[in-house]
Amino acid sequence: MTVIRPAAIAGSFYPADAQTLRSTIASLMAQAGQPGADAAIPKAIIVPHAGLVYSGAIAADGFATILPAADTIRRIVIIGPAHRMAFQGIAIADATAFATPLGNVPVDEGAINALLALPQVQRLNAAHVQEHGLEIELPFIQHIFANQPDIAIVPLLVSRCAAHQVEEVVEKLWAGPETLIVISSDLSHFHDDATARKMDDRTRQLIENFTAEELGFDDACGCLPIVGLLRVARKRAMKVKTLSMQNSSTASGDTSRVVGYGAWAFFDGKAGAVPKASQDDTAETEFAQGTEAIIKQHGRDMLRLASAAIQHGLANGAPLAPDMTTLPPALREAGACFVTLKQQGTLRGCIGSIIAHRPLGQDICENAFKAAFADPRFAKISAAELTGDLAMSISVLSAPKPFPFKDEADLIARLTPFEDGVILSDGARRGLFLPQVWDQLPDPRDFLRHLKRKAGFSMDYWSETLQAQRFVTRGIESHDIFPGESLWAQSGLE
Repeated sequence: MTVIRPAAIAGSFYPADAQTLRSTIASLMAQAGQPGADAAIPKAIIVPHAGLVYSGAIAADGFATILPAADTIRRIVIIGPAHRMAFQGIAIADATAFATPLGNVPVDEGAINALLALPQVQRLNAAHVQEHGLEIELPFIQHIFANQPDIAIVPLLVSRCAAHQVEEVVEKLWAGPETLIVISSDLSHFHDDATARKMDDRTRQLIENFTAEELGFDDACGCLPIVGLLRVARKRAMKVKTLSMQNSSTASGDTSRVVGYGAWAFFDGKAGAVPKASQDDTAETEFAQGTEAIIKQHGRDMLRLASAAIQHGLANGAPLAPDMTTLPPALREAGACFVTLKQQGTLRGCIGSIIAHRPLGQDICENAFKAAFADPRFAKISAAELTGDLAMSISVLSAPKPFPFKDEADLIARLTPFEDGVILSDGARRGLFLPQVWDQLPDPRDFLRHLKRKAGFSMDYWSETLQAQRFVTRGIESHDIFPGESLWAQSGLE
């Protein structure tokens, strides 16, 4: 069945009349020029998404670089930020084609179905209905591929998710020369011209140096799509070229409140041509992959071990000391974890370790016991509570790393919702939020305000001596760990 996503911004961001739109795009592309016959073909481009009168010339500079590949490219992945609504993850429209006054552009349904296997990707038509950030790129694509009716797009909107989740999508769709990646993003928003130029030049430097970790939402509305691309490009030793930059004052004449625009092209490079992943980035990736493998193989054993520790605590009033010789080697290695208990969705206890200082299996037992019996916020767990209403999760923590920031706005901008665990400290006071807290506090400002309160500060507290550390977690959760026969006995630890 054919489902068309109709044009939402025709007549506002670009002309609604097909002939006028066609001539406007042709004029912009002619001004951008034609690359030479021997010009390198980019694998990915970053282009802006404002109205054509404001950013069309910059977008044309980006799209002009792919002209020599018009006969090769068959699929265009367009990734941009969601402006119209907030949601968790990455949204796909329930459409088989996207329309503009120039006609319909088919969606690559095979790629869409493959992406839906990823937990961060969902069908959410409402996010696409009024969205401009992807649609504004379509007339350029229709102009370039006018003689290629089989060209298809993969339109993706990014909202609340982690950079590595965008990176995973980019990697999954990377493919060969038939696939082009288009990142749709503007730069700084609503500063005066001088401030905007300074901010946008810093963003240029970050992109040129593949410094994904320092790019924030104040730098670009499409921060997460850009960071996802930068992480992939850095691993693949790509080269990047800044094509052009300007801001809205060029068209409007108003220098008091401008929006920045830029275009970049990413090309295949030789190994060592660009910076490799930083040591921290590599360590985090290795932790995530290694921990995911441990959880996949031993996750149920970890939950059973924690359950046995709680049941042992009920019977003996002390933590379980597991026989380390019977545990899998992975659980004998040093590790830090948090054990969280929830009763009918409400927190019932949460205790953990920040730094790995003992075998992970032992850390699980100790923290499970403390979550059940030593969390000062709650009464001790009773035997009657060990039912299907009591859910347990175990989060294994990476080593915390310094998380530098200039001021509170910068700290807020650099937080990655649903990925970052944060430790906030000043003097003797310290507070920690696991990444799971983002589920209750998805706004970075709220997240920080409540973290301050947990650390013992007022919500509006600020000090030049305030420090932050960042960590990531991987974990497992179960809602059926306590019912039925004693899992203590099942675990072989009895």
